[in-house]
Amino acid sequence: MSFFLHHTPRRMIRRRIITTTNRRQMSAVYGYGAQWTGALSRGRDNLITDEAPELSPEEIQQLGEPQNMIQLKGLDDGMECVTASAGWGHTAMIAQDRDNKRKLMVCGRPHDFQTLMRLRRLPPFIRDFCVQYSLPLEGEENDEQSSKEPSILQRIASFLAGENEVTFHEHEYRRYSNIPEMLEIKIPSGPAVEGDRIESEVFELHGTKNTEKSPKHQPMHTHFQNTLATSAGTTAVISKTGTLYMFGLNQRGQCGSGIFSPNVWDPSPIHGLASKRYVLDHGTGIGENLFKEFKEQENPIVSVALGLQHGIALNSKGQAFCWGKGERGQLGQGRRLADDEEGQDDEPNENRTFEHALHVDNFYDPYATTSTKEDIYAPLLSPSDSKIGLISAGMNFSLAVTSSNLPYIWGKNCVPNPSFSASDFNIRSKPVEDSTYPRYVPGLPTNLQIIKVACGTHHAAMLLEDGSIWAVGVATDSPVPMWDEAVEILTPGIVDTSEIVSFQAGFDRTVIVSGLESGKRQVIEIQLWSNEELRQYGAVRPSYLDWLGQEDGSQKVLSVHRGWMHTVVVTES
Repeated sequence: MSFFLHHTPRRMIRRRIITTTNRRQMSAVYGYGAQWTGALSRGRDNLITDEAPELSPEEIQQLGEPQNMIQLKGLDDGMECVTASAGWGHTAMIAQDRDNKRKLMVCGRPHDFQTLMRLRRLPPFIRDFCVQYSLPLEGEENDEQSSKEPSILQRIASFLAGENEVTFHEHEYRRYSNIPEMLEIKIPSGPAVEGDRIESEVFELHGTKNTEKSPKHQPMHTHFQNTLATSAGTTAVISKTGTLYMFGLNQRGQCGSGIFSPNVWDPSPIHGLASKRYVLDHGTGIGENLFKEFKEQENPIVSVALGLQHGIALNSKGQAFCWGKGERGQLGQGRRLADDEEGQDDEPNENRTFEHALHVDNFYDPYATTSTKEDIYAPLLSPSDSKIGLISAGMNFSLAVTSSNLPYIWGKNCVPNPSFSASDFNIRSKPVEDSTYPRYVPGLPTNLQIIKVACGTHHAAMLLEDGSIWAVGVATDSPVPMWDEAVEILTPGIVDTSEIVSFQAGFDRTVIVSGLESGKRQVIEIQLWSNEELRQYGAVRPSYLDWLGQEDGSQKVLSVHRGWMHTVVVTES
């Protein structure tokens, strides 16, 4: 690994969007890390062999060798990967053929989290046994064979791995819980990718018309943004029709299907993706069932992001919606008062978990002159200023940037505790607390536009138009909460924002891919450090670029996706 210790001159030129829609260069998909999860798509015979284990910076320095990678298998001839996402134990990608027909492909453990955690703690030889015998046996891939009773070895493997009633349904589990090589998951009309234009037929499909002659109905977003997301046993994808689909674990309603269930095996639409007015006008449910029974979308969804057990979506009108686990404020719904049935004082029933989407609309004005700094009930932003331009999600928090360029964050332990005092230590007090409403993130230059956002598990990164990157969250080098205000983790001059190819965050780091004047690609990894000097000189060039140059110098990095135990690198010729 090498450090960027100098700045290159930055030229201010018109920003252009680099899309994958019309790409004709053949791509390849590489990866490194743990192989037993199946997330590196190497086939059932290679599950218990780590061909490219992840090396620590110390190991790379001592060995004097770069991080090597292996190529993911399973793409048909003529298919190429245009985007990907790495979850906790699985990988999803959108593949495209020469005729621009797309498929959603998945490998690894897309319906698993608890078993994944348990398997990681087992001794390797026991884990290898469990992994091998949790797969369908040879000849069991078809429906008739896979519906048969499991063998004795399969039952032993299931017992050791700790599968239980919550996640276990024998027929589907044996087919879908451990996919050692890329498998197509069909969704209606095929998936969209970032940069695709939303056609007028799509707006009409969802009940809104995109008419150039009517500014009143003109949407805020006319192109798709992030259309694929993965997390702990869940996957979300947006189709070409702007419909959001999810599948995976659903005990906490994280698939937004309108019901709580162990799993959602097939891609299903999210319920409740509409404003209250639209649901009242078009819905048939009553009371609490009003939203969870509403299956339509008022507008096309343009972007999606997933936390550990919650999700956030953005529609073309600039409205944000959240669903899933909300016990620590992840859904941004604030403090709801419980019904006072016994005549007692109302108690807050905040942070409920919802199996359907809810509109997030309480964005307070940080510059209101009628409120104090500590007043959380400041006036709301105007409807036009509170429209959302960008979204992302961390492990237990959500992030949104308004059309007025204001960043907001909400969720678990993501705002400073005003009553905390480091000098007056109290074991019951902590420096941060939950935010049930969207709270403004201070510290960024107000004269610079936020053009990209991405969240790891415990940090949120924001790319500004001058090429600088700012972040809030928990520091990598020590468990120091840094949520009070954004700090700069990459200075201007290193990244040319007119040539941004990819801006992704995964777990502890953010990766930005950009073009250079030479036609080559620049890949930078950055993390949130508590040490100011590390933040100033912490831009790292990943060593796998050296390996890639040795293997195939014609390949250029398109995007990098970091999961819990594996990393996926998408390239193009």
